[in-house]
Amino acid sequence: MQEQDHSPFHPLFANQLPPEIPIQNEWESRPKYLGRIYRFQFHGQAMEYFGIWIVNILLTIASLSLYAPWAKVRRLRYFYGNTEFFERFFDFTGLPTKILIGRLIALGIWGVFALAGYLEMTIAAFGGVIIYLALPWLLRATIRFTSRNSKYANSRFYFDGTTGEAYKQFFLGALIVIFTLGLFTPVMIFFYKRYVLNHLYAGQLKFRLNNSWTDYMSAVYLPVALFVGVLMLCGILIGIFAVIGLDFLTAYTAGLLGASYFFGWVFIVPLIQARIFITTWNSTTLGNSQFKTDCNQWRYAWIVVSNWFMKIITVGLMSAWAAIRLYKYQVESLSLHLEDDPDRMMNMAQTDHSAIAEEISDIFDLDISL
Repeated sequence: MQEQDHSPFHPLFANQLPPEIPIQNEWESRPKYLGRIYRFQFHGQAMEYFGIWIVNILLTIASLSLYAPWAKVRRLRYFYGNTEFFERFFDFTGLPTKILIGRLIALGIWGVFALAGYLEMTIAAFGGVIIYLALPWLLRATIRFTSRNSKYANSRFYFDGTTGEAYKQFFLGALIVIFTLGLFTPVMIFFYKRYVLNHLYAGQLKFRLNNSWTDYMSAVYLPVALFVGVLMLCGILIGIFAVIGLDFLTAYTAGLLGASYFFGWVFIVPLIQARIFITTWNSTTLGNSQFKTDCNQWRYAWIVVSNWFMKIITVGLMSAWAAIRLYKYQVESLSLHLEDDPDRMMNMAQTDHSAIAEEISDIFDLDISL
């Protein structure tokens, strides 16, 4: 009996090929919710937060500021926990007891400087220089601690900026400011934003600032130019009316000049803050996803200015309302063109960090934020 040939080269199998392995198209496997724009939301309420705020104030005073770490954690957890993106919420996981240790050390440093300043002004000035030189270290350590204890859904934030890079950016910015007599101060703002964002991660996704120092120059100096232009126009009109003898118009324009000067100084800083906020977030990416903000600079400035007046009129009792109002506007102006799947975010390996720098920044009233 002849043995059958089952070789694939036998004529009977010559035209038969192995079955094709289906190739999955990347776009077919891509979740349908990607490639769309999603907005951030904030669900906090002023009256609800007022209860947290007033208790924090009273307990901090009663405990001679020792309750401050618990107050800080309660405040951050409220704001983070009410901030939502893509049906997922943020969270702050810092421990008050750990923050307390950092605060006690910071209070000790502050006490030494305060006592030294009382005894000898030269020592106080020397202490001020030390704090100034420590700013880059404080910046890096504070952001690292805050990032480590901040979460989006199940993914932690992570900051990998080095102290050396912080000092490099700080001194380079300081030299530019000094040699330009302060005119290029916005460049230092750019260095700060770039250092923080370009070393910040959400899970494994990296933030990146995609603009230049010239964007911050225009963000700062356009409001200044507008302010100076209005003052110059009023001054020219006063001169013209005085020359042609229109005294009533001269007095009217002088009043307008005074009002413009007052409102200009009141609005110019909030307007600059708004433009820096817009410039930063419209140029920031997270992985492949692009942030955008539809924040209106005049609306932002009005919120800041009216918050100031309300806090003054109510002797600070409207501070909780003011904080919620501004934060809600900032958060809800932001959107993200989502290209990376939030369900595939992974945590970066990192150690637990000390809260000492965070508390030193707090005690010496140093604003370290985006």
